[in-house]
Amino acid sequence: MDFLEIKKRFSLLKKTDFSFIVFWLVTYITRLFQLLHLYFSDTPSGGPFVERPWSGFICAAIADLAAFSISGIIFALASFRHDKTSKVIRVTISIVILFYLIFCGVNDQIMRWMGQHITLSFLSTYSVSKLEPNLVSNIISTGLWNFVLAILIVVTATIFWIAYQKKVTPINSSKALLCSFIIFLSIFTFVSWNANDFFKPCHIRWQRIQPPYITIFDELEYQKQHSVKPSNYAEGITLLGGDTNEDFPFYHKVENELAFMKEFMEKPLSEKKDVILLSLESFRGWVGDFRIEQNCNRMPNLCKLGKRGTLFPYTYSVGYPSTEGMLGLQLGIWSHPNKIFLSSLQHVRAKALPEILGEAGYHRIVLTAAEPSFDNFTPWFEKWFDVSEYNPDINTDIPLAKRFIEMYENRPLDKPLYFEWINFVTHTPFNVPKSYATPAATSDERYEQAVAYLDSAIGIILNCIEKSPRVNETIIIVTGDHSIANGKAQKKLDELGETNSTYTWTTFIWAGTGIPEGLSITKPVSHIDFAPTVLSLLGIRASNNFVGHNLFAEEFHPTFSFRHNDAIMRNNEFAIFARFQDSSFTHARIQSHIVDWDTTETIGGFIAEQKAEGNFTAEAKALIDAMDAWAWVLDKGILAP
Repeated sequence: MDFLEIKKRFSLLKKTDFSFIVFWLVTYITRLFQLLHLYFSDTPSGGPFVERPWSGFICAAIADLAAFSISGIIFALASFRHDKTSKVIRVTISIVILFYLIFCGVNDQIMRWMGQHITLSFLSTYSVSKLEPNLVSNIISTGLWNFVLAILIVVTATIFWIAYQKKVTPINSSKALLCSFIIFLSIFTFVSWNANDFFKPCHIRWQRIQPPYITIFDELEYQKQHSVKPSNYAEGITLLGGDTNEDFPFYHKVENELAFMKEFMEKPLSEKKDVILLSLESFRGWVGDFRIEQNCNRMPNLCKLGKRGTLFPYTYSVGYPSTEGMLGLQLGIWSHPNKIFLSSLQHVRAKALPEILGEAGYHRIVLTAAEPSFDNFTPWFEKWFDVSEYNPDINTDIPLAKRFIEMYENRPLDKPLYFEWINFVTHTPFNVPKSYATPAATSDERYEQAVAYLDSAIGIILNCIEKSPRVNETIIIVTGDHSIANGKAQKKLDELGETNSTYTWTTFIWAGTGIPEGLSITKPVSHIDFAPTVLSLLGIRASNNFVGHNLFAEEFHPTFSFRHNDAIMRNNEFAIFARFQDSSFTHARIQSHIVDWDTTETIGGFIAEQKAEGNFTAEAKALIDAMDAWAWVLDKGILAP
């Protein structure tokens, strides 16, 4: 081959269209950089995103390959011709994949901060949220580098692609190369699309590594499958404790309700009890277990309250995050397995505890340090409370405690009181005010600072109540709205699912009039037990849709938590783990009744309960039936007539 022939072929090569290869490489490599960022940077809970970052990264890279291979195939097919239509298709697919990369980046950050993928329910809740200034400030100060890096990855790829398109204007297409490339990507697509079935490491991690479009697709598929009444509906309702003979299986009708309510309202104020609920953001059960001396030393006010009342050290939220905590406490029901009740199911007829108390003549107040619209609480607070206050200038716990005193002392004196106080500092990333202490370097250390600061605020509140003339007519309840994983437990999410203890285990402290003192009850209990227990202690008889039971009754009832198709049922012996259409996830862990975890690290030591040996397939199947039956109850709006 002479020099002229080589020059001619080189000239043709320069004019050959390789943009389809470059497009695929740029987009997929961008996604790989996003995944490297996700798996190899610390989470706000401290430590890496998963226990084995390289394994997680490789599996996620395989799972994500399909979307980029499909886009590459479309781009390559459009490259067979160089006309206007071809250009429009290539520009369109470039824009689509750019937005998908942005979507992936947002999903990654939500995974880092909240441990969950973007879902339709998530979008319906938080798309209407107002940004809470202090939360935004904390996130930026703690995670600014991660957000900047996430943006830079996509921006850099976009700039490179635009520059390449402007600089290179090839006019020839190698049909053989195009066909080979399409076949190549088709194989990649097939392998990636079936990664959950083909590769055990991917299957084990699937809930964590699945691409965001799969999450949305699965949610839509779940809704489609659950459009028909479950075949084992009756069995599921029975396990949950409902009455299958009733159209509204969990509704408790009280005959002569109006007469009972009138009788209660005619009682003198001295015979009506005030109820103070201190709802603590992300309060970990193992940190609030005041059987442990280190926890008492760190939080003396809460410890003292626990010892002069009754402590339920194994209390579980119905789900996670705060929307589910609010749901379990105020509406007294379990969370929807695949939706967010407070945003997606506002049409469902149900009556919350504050509404019943309002009918009984209570003055109802909620005071929060976080923007209520962030979790879509605003319409519910307006419905449930006479006074709902959020002041962005009072966004830390001690100022919020002082504001509690003002509102408490200036309440109507002719009515009993229901007051919910919601703190903020124990929310991720656990930053205390700089006037209190310089935020520590690690997540566990910051959490330790946060709960100590919180305890000081609670001391202010308790001191105020103790000086009140209504102190002997006051019931104080303390609980976390949910829990949050520490750095070590975060790595176990693939194994334990999203309803595991590190997201749902919190505590209950009940103290005041009519509450046994110095008692610790170690049976597992739930937030759904809050509302019926309050009604029982107050002596209010009212029809309700609460699915829980009086905490101080002797009988035992299993507890349930649902989230994103994960389910846990706890009895006195075991916690049964199940997942919709994933039998390989089924397992059980021993339900604790004693302090049997690593207390040398009271903040970061707990990871999970000890795994139980045995076959729990039947129990898991029954649990899935219960979860499906509960979803049907909520979707069909048959909580209350």
